[in-house]
Amino acid sequence: MSEDAKIRELLKDLADDVPAHHSVPASVNRRVKTRIAMNSVALGAMIVALGVGAFAGVRALAPEAKATKVPFSSSTSPTPTTSAPCTSAQLRAVGSLSGAAGSRVGGIQLMNYSDTACTLTGRPVITLFGASGKPITSGVTFVSSPAQWQVNASPKPSGWPVVTLQGMNVPRQSGFVRIGWSNWCAQGGAAPLWRIGIPGSGTVDVINGMDQLNPPPCNGPGLPSTINVGPFEPRPTQ
Repeated sequence: MSEDAKIRELLKDLADDVPAHHSVPASVNRRVKTRIAMNSVALGAMIVALGVGAFAGVRALAPEAKATKVPFSSSTSPTPTTSAPCTSAQLRAVGSLSGAAGSRVGGIQLMNYSDTACTLTGRPVITLFGASGKPITSGVTFVSSPAQWQVNASPKPSGWPVVTLQGMNVPRQSGFVRIGWSNWCAQGGAAPLWRIGIPGSGTVDVINGMDQLNPPPCNGPGLPSTINVGPFEPRPTQ
C-alpha cells in the first residue's frame, strides 16, 4: 500500500471514532444568523439599486413629456377708468336764447376749464335772482323737458345720459342744457340772473345771454313764468 493510501485510511478511521452532533453550537448559530442578515441587507440594497436603474432607464426610453406653457404678463389688462363728476369749480356756464313766437328758446353751454375730465349726469336745478340779488321764489314754474337731441329726433349721443367733458389739454367737449322760457311778467320786466346747479357740487352763474337778453313778453298776467329745463347732454352740432 502506498503512503498516500495509508494516510487516507487513517483519517477515515479517525472520522468514524468522532461522535455525531445533532445540534448546532450557539456560537456557530449566532455567526450563521449574522451572515444571513448581512446577506439579506446586501441583497435588498442590490434590488433597490436595480429598481432605480430600471426606472431611470424607462424614463430615458419614454418620450419626453411636453411642458404646458402658461402665458405670463408683467401687467394686467387695463381697467377702463371712469371720470369723476364735475365740480362747480371746473365749469363755466354761458347762456344763449333767441326769440320764438312770444317765448325764448336756446340753452346753457357748460365748459370744463380744468385739466381733468369730468362727467355730468341728470338734470340741473335752475335758480333765478332778481335785481336785488335775492332768489325769485314765486311766480316761476320749472318744467322738465326732453333733451335737444330728442326734440330734433337725432341719434342718441354716445354714452348718454352720462356726458363727459374733457379737460383743457385735449379737445374740449361742451355740455348743454336745453332751455325754453315763456311769459315773463315779474320784476317789472327786468331780466333775472340765472344760476345753474351742478348735482352734488354747488352752482355756477350763467353769463352772456341770459341776463343781457330781453326776457319773453308777458302773455298771461297773473300766470307764472314757465321755464322748460332739459337734462345734461353734449352740445348739439350746428
